[in-house]
Amino acid sequence: MLCTTAAEMELIKMTDAGRYADPATLCSAACRQVLAWSDWEMAAAKATYELLRNLENVLRCTVSDRLSSHYQREDWWNAPRLRLTYSTMEKIENAEDKLRQAGVQVTPTAILREVPLGFWVTLLGRGHDYETQVWRPVSSGFPGYRGRRAPLHSRLDHLRLLRNKVAHQDRIGSRDLAADRRSTLIAIGYMSEAVARRVGAADTALPRLLMSRPGICAQRAGGTS
Repeated sequence: MLCTTAAEMELIKMTDAGRYADPATLCSAACRQVLAWSDWEMAAAKATYELLRNLENVLRCTVSDRLSSHYQREDWWNAPRLRLTYSTMEKIENAEDKLRQAGVQVTPTAILREVPLGFWVTLLGRGHDYETQVWRPVSSGFPGYRGRRAPLHSRLDHLRLLRNKVAHQDRIGSRDLAADRRSTLIAIGYMSEAVARRVGAADTALPRLLMSRPGICAQRAGGTS
């Protein structure tokens, strides 16, 4: 016996809600708990995105300010001494194209706000001797970090992949979102403890959601199907 109504079945079908459900909580593929999971995933993705948006903003300001100062120009990516990889420069060019198509003035500030999180994470990777060209100038912007560049890059790249999952509407409920949240706040704290505290205090949604994941369908719990 199905636990869903015809209207609920239509919602599940039209919204592809089944992609978000934990099968272990369902009485069947047509379980109404699918809708509860879909709603929970949407809320969790929104809360996670807000955290990652804060990380991206702080990372952009930190890296860009120091590279601008080091290379003594706002469009530091055009500095003759700096050799960025083709893929990194391609992100700059894509940002410029988007701004032109939108009729927005192409300024250094506008470009840097347009490039994706992956751009900033890549700058902390190996690149063309990014250790010397990028990391040394920007390392002072991470006063809370005591370590080599590579582990920091790995942490940020892990969070970039999470951001991509959220952007592509992939299921994130099976992840350890509490650990992801801690990792995001730690990364922000490397750059500014004050900002990390503020972001952590403002994020009441994700901790609440983690305490209220959808439970097991009553029919499954009762041993019926």
